[in-house]
Amino acid sequence: MAQISQVSADVKIQSSADKFYAFFRHKMHHLPRIFSKNLHSFEFLEGNDISPGSLMHWSYDIVGPAKMKAKVADVDEENKSITYEVVEGDILSQYTLFRSKFRAYDDVENGGAIVNWSFEFEKANENIPSPEAYLEFVSKISIGLDAYLAVN
Repeated sequence: MAQISQVSADVKIQSSADKFYAFFRHKMHHLPRIFSKNLHSFEFLEGNDISPGSLMHWSYDIVGPAKMKAKVADVDEENKSITYEVVEGDILSQYTLFRSKFRAYDDVENGGAIVNWSFEFEKANENIPSPEAYLEFVSKISIGLDAYLAVN
């Protein structure tokens, strides 16, 4: 029987947790414009904002060209976190379950914030690697978005 696993990473940013979270909550559709090399398109299929039940379509290139549909599973305003679950797409050929969650919180000691990304997944078979490439990608996006937010 397959096992549900998780990988996570913390990314230090200079922006506040509120500013980073607000971008994902209200302006996430701008990501393909900012990171056009890897994120080719984004659109809402159901709903028109990041709220539970909204369904999004992504075209991207992280480990090769791919598409997916993901629904917003949870939005936690108090903890500045959003959880997404892939419901259709290329990634499900490798993982029978794939959920992504991020949480932003202020780094009280050092200023700025820390963004925690985690992926919960179930491999389609034991030969499939853990999604480290996706974790590395969202970490790079966080750093790039932080730089973008500093000037916008």
